[in-house]
Amino acid sequence: MHCLTCTVTEDQHEIASTIGYENNMGGCVEEQSGANIKFIFYFQNEDDAKAAAKSFTEILSIASTVEFVENQDWNAKWKESMEPAQIADGIWVSPSWLEPPSKGRSAWIKIEPKMAFGTGHHETTRLAAQEIINRKNEISGKSVLDIGTGSGILCFTANLAGAALSLGVEIDSCCLENLAENLRDNPPPHKSKVNFMIGSLSSIKEDAAFDAVIMNMLYSESVPLLRQVKSLLKKNAILIWSGILAEEQNDVVEQAQRFGFTLANSRIENEWWCGSFISHQP
Repeated sequence: MHCLTCTVTEDQHEIASTIGYENNMGGCVEEQSGANIKFIFYFQNEDDAKAAAKSFTEILSIASTVEFVENQDWNAKWKESMEPAQIADGIWVSPSWLEPPSKGRSAWIKIEPKMAFGTGHHETTRLAAQEIINRKNEISGKSVLDIGTGSGILCFTANLAGAALSLGVEIDSCCLENLAENLRDNPPPHKSKVNFMIGSLSSIKEDAAFDAVIMNMLYSESVPLLRQVKSLLKKNAILIWSGILAEEQNDVVEQAQRFGFTLANSRIENEWWCGSFISHQP
């Protein structure tokens, strides 16, 4: 067994977890270290551990150490370190084996924490989920597109808000198995649908039109999609745009206005910002 240790900031948490999953970790333990998080990843294969260390250097510019350790039940230790996440008022996210508190709980989205981005612990996910619930009167009975759906959390949240159809699009084929598991564990109620597809926005039917689009993506990844997003929206549709640093919000609003979007609401948590826009042009 090989152990990789590194310390990341709170906003690097999801990326660090993804690096571990992508390199076949057997489990991990998280420890709070001041304002940062110390990760201890465990790998059966030394090459996987070294590949993960290389990714931490290249993607996050973080140094890490790899050492050999005696075998233990690291997966059990990893499970012990996990906690349920409340993403909106009364709505909790956690694996099926980790039930959240029942007091005040209105919904439990069961997500297995695997390779797909999205466990509900990141601010950007919470901000988007809260805005979906805030706009449930406008989403109820409507169609919703979630771009970069990851684990599908925001699709399931839209379904809880009453969406008739929630379609999650994800370009990473590694998420497919996890999405299938999560859909199995979160079956939509009668007369509503949750669907997932692997591919780019170009994979969506040309005549498709949605009442709401959700993008929980970094600025550099989401801005180039605005023209395609606009073409997939009905008039007076909603765009919920998360994954944005607070310092980028003015640029985001300006970019959105270029495509006929008007900012209707916004919310901030720590250094992250989420905006809700209305599309006024056909």
